[in-house]
Amino acid sequence: MDGSVLEQMLQQCTLLEELRLHFCSEIRSLPEVRVPIKLKRFSISFCENLDYSDIFLYTSLESLEIGSGKCYGLESFPLGSFPMVKRVRISRCEDLKFISAASEGAHHQHLNSLEIYFCQKLISFQIEDGLAVTNLTQLKLVCCGSLKSLPEQMHSVFPSLVYLEIVSCREIERVPKEGLPSKLKEIRIGGSDKLIESLIRKSEWSLHTLPSLTNLEIWGSEIEMECFPDEHLLPSSLLSLWIRFLPNLKSLEYKGFQHLTSLCHLYIAGCPNLQSMPPNMLPPSLSCLSIEKCPLLKEHCEKDKGKDWPNISHIPVIEIDGEVII
Repeated sequence: MDGSVLEQMLQQCTLLEELRLHFCSEIRSLPEVRVPIKLKRFSISFCENLDYSDIFLYTSLESLEIGSGKCYGLESFPLGSFPMVKRVRISRCEDLKFISAASEGAHHQHLNSLEIYFCQKLISFQIEDGLAVTNLTQLKLVCCGSLKSLPEQMHSVFPSLVYLEIVSCREIERVPKEGLPSKLKEIRIGGSDKLIESLIRKSEWSLHTLPSLTNLEIWGSEIEMECFPDEHLLPSSLLSLWIRFLPNLKSLEYKGFQHLTSLCHLYIAGCPNLQSMPPNMLPPSLSCLSIEKCPLLKEHCEKDKGKDWPNISHIPVIEIDGEVII
C-alpha cells in the first residue's frame, strides 16, 4: 500500500477510530487529512521509508504506538503534540534522541502513560522549567542505553506518577536530587547498576519519604553488597518487596526490616550467596515468603531441619523453588 491509497482510505473512512500500519515500506509520507476524522488509536512500525514526523498531523489521537526501525524524522518527541493523547508507547526508534515538553502550545493534561523501549540513542528529557505533565501516572524506560538522567524536578514535572519502571538503562546514575514524585506506589528497577548502587549504597533515593510506596522490585545487579536493606532505607508503607538476581548479596539486614510493619510479601530469587534469615528479622505482618534459586538460603530454611527454620516457621505461606512447604 502506498501513500495515495492511504489518503483515499482516510478521506472516505471519516469514522475510522483505529489505524495500524506495519511493514508498509512503500509509504513515504502520511497524508494531510482535509476532512475531519475521528482517529483515536494509531500503531505504526517497520515503515522504513516513512517520514515519521508526519504523525503529528493526527491531533485527535488518544493512543499512539511507534516502532520499530529507523523512524526517520523522529529525533525529538514533543509530549504536547496531541491534545487528547492518553498513552504513548515508543519502541526501537533508532533516531530518537529527546523527549521534550514545553509550555508554548502544550497539551499534556490527558497523558497518563509513557513507555519507551529499546531507544538506544535517547539522551535526555527536555522539560521546560515550571512545566508539569499533571496526569501522567505510569513511566516505563526499558533498554535506553544512552539515557543518563531522569527529568530534573521530576517530583513536580510528574506529580501524579504512581508507577515507575527502569530496566537496563545502564548510564542513569541517580534520581533527581529533589527526589521522586510523592504519590509513587510501585517502583521496579533492574539491570541498571549505577542506579541501583545509588539506591543501595548511597541512599540517594529517599524512599522512606514516599508515603504511598507499597511495591518495590530490585533485580539484576552485580554491584558488591554485603547486606540489604540499610536501616530506614525503605518506607513503612511497603507491602511487597522483590529482591532478584543480586549474585553478590550476602545477607539481609535485621534493622532494615524492623520498621516494615505493613510488609506482607517477600520474594527472594537468584541470590546464590545469600545465606540466612536472622531471628526476629521478619515483621509479624509477613504472610508469604518465596525463595527461588538461592541454594544456601534454601538449605538453611529447610522445613524442620534448617538452622533458620525456627525463624520463619510462623509465616503462613512459605514457597521454596516453586514448592509450597507450609
